[in-house]
Amino acid sequence: MTSPTTRRIEPGHGFTLVELCVVLVIVGLVLAVVTPRFGAMLTRGTLRSEARRLSAAARHLSGEAARTGKPHYLNIDVGKDAYWVTVDEGRGRPAEPSDPLAAAYVRSEGVRFKDVAVAGRGGRAGGVQRIGFFRRGENDEAVIHLSDNARRRNVSVHLKPYGGRTAIHDYYYK
Repeated sequence: MTSPTTRRIEPGHGFTLVELCVVLVIVGLVLAVVTPRFGAMLTRGTLRSEARRLSAAARHLSGEAARTGKPHYLNIDVGKDAYWVTVDEGRGRPAEPSDPLAAAYVRSEGVRFKDVAVAGRGGRAGGVQRIGFFRRGENDEAVIHLSDNARRRNVSVHLKPYGGRTAIHDYYYK
C-alpha cells in the first residue's frame, strides 16, 4: 500500500531520447532566429544612447555659454570618432580641466560618426567640424549623423538653432 504523498513510478512515463532531441532542435532554431534580432536591438540602443549623450552635451553647452557669456564650441573629429569642448577666451583657449566636457570623448563601442553638417558650412565626412553655442542662447544649427560599425543603422541628432534644443531621429535626417 502506498501513502497519499508517495507516487508510484510506472515504467513508460518519461521522455524518450528522440523527443528530447526534437525539443533541442526546436530550441536551437528559435535561438538562431532570435539572436541576430537581439543583436540589432543592442546596436540601436547603443546608437540612441550616444545620440542622447550628444544631445545632453549640446544642452549643457548652451546653458554654459549663456551663463558665462563666452562662446563654447563642440568640436567633432569625424575621422577619429571623438569630440571635445573649447571655450572662446579670445584666443580659442581650451576649456578648463575642471569642466566635465573638457576631456576628449570617444564614441561608444560599435558607434561611429558618419558625418556632421553645420548650416551654412555644409557637411563633412572627415576632419573636424565645430559647432558654436553663444551667449544669447543661440547656436549653430547642425545635424550629427551616427551609424553602427556595419553602417546599416543610422541615428541623427539635429541641433536646432536656439536654446540648445535637439531632436533625435532613428534614420539619416537631412
